[in-house]
Amino acid sequence: MDKTNKKILRVAFFGDAMLSADDPEYKKAERTAEVLSENGYIIVNGGGPGIMAAATSGAKKAGGLVEVVILDPNKQPENYEGIDKNNVEYATKKYVTSDYPERLNKLMEVADAYVIIKGGTGTLSEVGMVLEQGKFDYGKHEPVIFVGKEWREIVKMIEEKMNFEKIEKNVVTVVDTPKEVLKVLATVES
Repeated sequence: MDKTNKKILRVAFFGDAMLSADDPEYKKAERTAEVLSENGYIIVNGGGPGIMAAATSGAKKAGGLVEVVILDPNKQPENYEGIDKNNVEYATKKYVTSDYPERLNKLMEVADAYVIIKGGTGTLSEVGMVLEQGKFDYGKHEPVIFVGKEWREIVKMIEEKMNFEKIEKNVVTVVDTPKEVLKVLATVES
């Protein structure tokens, strides 16, 4: 992954909203957020359950700060994963948006780096947006860090089968552990 001129303070977490607290992916996200919070990073997420709640839980364990970007409760679509009450209550800052695209755009505006944990279609849409933004902002890009062995094959396939430019490949990395996420963040700032 190439260095960025961007100062990294806020790290957004993307991943499956349907995971329970006993799922290994939930625990991976929770521990990653805990490690990052212990090192001064602010955790950012969509205020929902699953990976989002895990990120907040990890930050809370470390006494860290959390910012959430949520949909206006009066404007949530029928199949929306919802808001996790504990996640939102712990947050030190809340942003309220009108719809999913605005929510994602606000998450991207606020974040300085992204941690991607296993997820579904929502995670795929987030990945597409942050990869494209990394290309547009190359040099002052937000690093995209995929966490988990399953991502190695997926990222490799995308890089091989799609028409990725070199700079798009250079804003992405895949790691296996929370400490590796911290190491990447520590080494990508210029």
